[in-house]
Amino acid sequence: MVWLRLVHIVAGIVWVGSAVFAALFLFPTARAVGPDGRRFIERLQRRMGPAFGIAMLLTVIPGFVMYGRLSAGFNRAWVTSRPGLALGAGAVATLLAVVIGIASNAPADRKIARLRQGLEQQGSAPTAAQAAELAALQTRIERGTQVAAALLLLAAGAMAVARYL
Repeated sequence: MVWLRLVHIVAGIVWVGSAVFAALFLFPTARAVGPDGRRFIERLQRRMGPAFGIAMLLTVIPGFVMYGRLSAGFNRAWVTSRPGLALGAGAVATLLAVVIGIASNAPADRKIARLRQGLEQQGSAPTAAQAAELAALQTRIERGTQVAAALLLLAAGAMAVARYL
């Protein structure tokens, strides 16, 4: 249980911290810079996306296992206790952040990569329509990251206080 907790907490710190940093500082700054900032974010996302995915898995899987153990196999009495409800609420917030990442951010990131690859093969600058599409996709990722970061902060807070309820 100690190793699960260690992996869960360290990966969660990386995941939540990265999401909050990206949502509050990185994406807004890149947007303010303009096209160069967008290109920077696109390159960064190639590395950031897989790292977020690994941190997410290393947070969610041990968290689920620990919740099952703490609840004695999802025993209703424990699950409906104050600590159980707090941990459950944190888990739900975390899973919603995962869904946002998988259903919104990942497809937008793949679409950006395809558009950029096509532009590089053509060796030309994006048309006005392509630039608008790239900007819209970046905005979608930025908004998704903001919502996911808020959910992850909620989850971290719920889990941090659960044992004291």
